[in-house]
Amino acid sequence: MFFENKQKKIEEQIKQYCDSIELCIREFHGTFAEYCRNPDGARLRSNVNKIHKAERVADDIRRDIESMMYSKALFPESRGDILGLLETMDRVPNRAESATRSLLLERIDIPSSLSDDFMKLVDINCHCVQAMIEGVHKLFSDFTSAGVLVGKVDELESEADRQEAGLIESIFASDLEGIQKLQLRDLVKRIADISDLAEIVGDRMRIIVAKRRI
Repeated sequence: MFFENKQKKIEEQIKQYCDSIELCIREFHGTFAEYCRNPDGARLRSNVNKIHKAERVADDIRRDIESMMYSKALFPESRGDILGLLETMDRVPNRAESATRSLLLERIDIPSSLSDDFMKLVDINCHCVQAMIEGVHKLFSDFTSAGVLVGKVDELESEADRQEAGLIESIFASDLEGIQKLQLRDLVKRIADISDLAEIVGDRMRIIVAKRRI
């Protein structure tokens, strides 16, 4: 009963961790949407700070989970897989913060002609993270659904790759200045990295599901 209660506590904390990542991604999406409509520097700074705070909350929850797991609250054969999952998940909100902070620090101007395409890329990456989060929620209760969601993450990541390639092609086909093209290309890659990281999380989930089915 002691270990069952501890395990349940860890599962609850992982759900809280997922919620904090979801909040970070919502702030990320809202920041880009607002910036494309109105590139106000002061408002952007405020939004970046919100994302940073959400990312810090996620970090704190992750550290609490790790401390509890190192205290042997979870069975040893599961501990390494879950810790690896958390470590990989941690990179998702970090990259979301990095992408938005680059808007602020580099004073990147997103041309109105490309704003819709940028938002499509942001949308698909956020959908990919949402599928990742839903999969982690199912990881302890419904292996079949978790496996299906891992497949959905893969599909969305592939779509994000296509959006990334198309947007970069549009950037370099435009008449923008060379330095602006490079800035925008790097921004596209930072955004697309989010779905790449979500796919890596999905790969770790796939391993956990496979082990638990044995």
